Amino acid sequence: MEEKLWYIKSSAIFSALKPEEQLAIGAVAKMTPFHRGEIIYLPDDLSNYVYLIKKGRVKLSRVNDDGREVTLDILGRREIFGELAMAEEATRSHMATALEDGLMCIFTRVDFQKIMARHSSVTLKVVKLIGLRMRKLESRLEDLAFRSVSERVNGTLLRLAEEFGSKESNGAIRVPITQSQLAYLVGASREKVAEELGKLRREGLLSTAYRSIVLQNFTEGARETRV
Repeated sequence: MEEKLWYIKSSAIFSALKPEEQLAIGAVAKMTPFHRGEIIYLPDDLSNYVYLIKKGRVKLSRVNDDGREVTLDILGRREIFGELAMAEEATRSHMATALEDGLMCIFTRVDFQKIMARHSSVTLKVVKLIGLRMRKLESRLEDLAFRSVSERVNGTLLRLAEEFGSKESNGAIRVPITQSQLAYLVGASREKVAEELGKLRREGLLSTAYRSIVLQNFTEGARETRV
């Protein structure tokens, strides 16, 4: 319970609450593990739960009419997803898949509605989160429409480095993502993304490793191509 409570406290959604209020929220959350490749929910599944990531990363994606998967976002620890259940979403419009082994707190829709009813600060933050996610989606759609694959690869790697990167002893930044996952995220073929990464590798800006991409002086080198 103590470990679960720490993640409740550290989540931005619940950070403004009093300790006793956070304790009450921790009591209704169910801690459960998930494993790499596990599908947490699918499109058209009932929107019955809200999730808080304790450890690991989760991919939100959608399959187009042509059967191609497009990644909407990648989320890490302390982030909430499934929040559209609070916006009268009856069934899921996308899918959530675990990118690595992890752990999360799960709230039923009814319990989370009670939390929001009791705490206006939580309601406000959930509304802001929904708005932020919508703006990020709109931005991604604009990227797909108006930015080149090269610009999308560079911009996405910079964003992922800020959100999930870990600094190596030599100053490089390791981003835990595969080429296939990056391709889904930027909306391009794996071959085209591999081509763009090859160019950056030859320029000495990055290297590829097992299930990760290591950025070396990449921020300075890629900034010129960002929009």
